[in-house]
Amino acid sequence: MDANQRKALKGMIKETLKNLEANGFQAAFVNDRDELMALIKQLVPEGTATATGGSETLAETGIMDYLKAKTSYNPERKKAYGAQVYLASANAITMHGEIYEVDGRGNRVSAMLFGPEKVIVIAGINKLVTDIHAAVERVKTKAAPPNCIRLGKDTPCTKLGHCTSPYYDPHHAGAIGCAADDRICSNFVVFSRQTLKNRITVILVGEEYGY
Repeated sequence: MDANQRKALKGMIKETLKNLEANGFQAAFVNDRDELMALIKQLVPEGTATATGGSETLAETGIMDYLKAKTSYNPERKKAYGAQVYLASANAITMHGEIYEVDGRGNRVSAMLFGPEKVIVIAGINKLVTDIHAAVERVKTKAAPPNCIRLGKDTPCTKLGHCTSPYYDPHHAGAIGCAADDRICSNFVVFSRQTLKNRITVILVGEEYGY
């Protein structure tokens, strides 16, 4: 990434953080994994009761190792609602200040929506998109196929590298997809303006992580 691209990205990040805060999220930007871990250790002190949604980002950044070693981490999905802090990543963060999540069984989005008193969402700059249309396209082309491959799912996107459905259909808001039994794109949630202000903290990282 050259200097001009970095300057353009800096403007996108600034606008996204402003709009996230306007929508009732806490928002922060860190440059790299080291800054991220320092912030996480402040927000999630040792001994905190924690839980997570499935996330390659949490694994790649070392956050999962920290949670398992230093916090009271509970891996049981149905007990996640009793955690003090729930951590997850996002499928996309829009410049309008929205979090876009697509889930299979729904354990991640349900905990984020109505569960632990604090939620922390960590997303690399590869998750930053302009709007919901771009978020839907990102999931169908960049997130769902590698996730299905990672999970060993028998879906069309594992063979094609993209979803078989239209990337954005205004009649279905991007929620249509394949009819495979192994389909993981089942629940679609847009986190927009928040009633409980600052319950959800969004941390954007100036590096690429996850799918």
